[in-house]
Amino acid sequence: MRRLRSAAAATRAFLEGDSGDRARYRDMHRRFAAAPLFGAAIGGTSVVTSVWAGWRLVVLVLLATATMAVAISCSRRSRTPEIVGAVAFVALEVNLALSVLVSGGAHSPLLALMVVPVFTQAVCFRPKATSVFVGLSLAAATAAVVGALALEPAPDIPDAVHLLSFAALLASLAVAANWLASSDLSSRDDALIDELTGLLNRKALSRRFPELKAQAVARAESLALVMCDVDHFKAVNDSYGHERGDHVLREVADRLRLELRTSDLVYRFGGEEFLILLPGHDIDDALLVAERLRKAVAAAEPAGLRVTLSAGAASVRGADVEFRDIVGAADAALYEAKRAGRNRVCSAPGTPCAALTVGH
Repeated sequence: MRRLRSAAAATRAFLEGDSGDRARYRDMHRRFAAAPLFGAAIGGTSVVTSVWAGWRLVVLVLLATATMAVAISCSRRSRTPEIVGAVAFVALEVNLALSVLVSGGAHSPLLALMVVPVFTQAVCFRPKATSVFVGLSLAAATAAVVGALALEPAPDIPDAVHLLSFAALLASLAVAANWLASSDLSSRDDALIDELTGLLNRKALSRRFPELKAQAVARAESLALVMCDVDHFKAVNDSYGHERGDHVLREVADRLRLELRTSDLVYRFGGEEFLILLPGHDIDDALLVAERLRKAVAAAEPAGLRVTLSAGAASVRGADVEFRDIVGAADAALYEAKRAGRNRVCSAPGTPCAALTVGH
């Protein structure tokens, strides 16, 4: 059992890759799951071919349809859709190879369509995994062509069916390539968005801050910052699982958005930390905003749990605006809030109301 778990973990790590690979897979998986084109292209050509190849091909089409239905259902519920997708690919490619076997081997109009499942996986998975899929597909196709030589003479399938197969292949590759291009374009935008919460991420923050600094200097205004942290978040993950923890973070993010003005900017700073930029606010304003956020999250009970926030606030003015300094001051205030017992708001040392607890 331990070896089985180790093998499963190694397979998952090989398929998933890093966080960028996982994000890409989920994006492409959503696109491919939304359209039955690929199954219709291969299945439709197979059904037409069965007029000459016989009932065995119809049975294989029905099996492939059932396999796809089960794979889609399992993928939607699974925490590891990559593994579900890989298993489904192997099953469908074997099915397609058997279809080639019974419909003429090297002369089958379905042989070229074995490219389609490989291509759909190639645009989802990283190159190392794709090379394995290519090898499996080539082995299956070779076995089908060689095996067909031992069967009765190949059925005489009209050229029109081969043309239909070409059209199905062309349409499938064109749509998949278009989705791949669309995914690459959207990923450039998504690079600034946290995938879990939908908030702006740390990269977006580093890009936006120079604009806010220039604005604060030009107008001689204050710029305030609030750093929030979900209290005892590790205990949530340990007690209820990471899926419930992710639910908590999403609901906290939603609550922060609802409580802030459109001109206030909220970011997922990392892990269970959130950062709010408040242009034009001073430290007193920031403390009031932070306290409002703390109360709102506690009242919301994200994911049905009693969840609280600790927050640290800091503010600078005009030419004194430096990203590292204000973040460091807010972080120090957050640490003070946690040290003082959590579920409270503190201001940064050296500013008015230093280490002030606004409420419990």
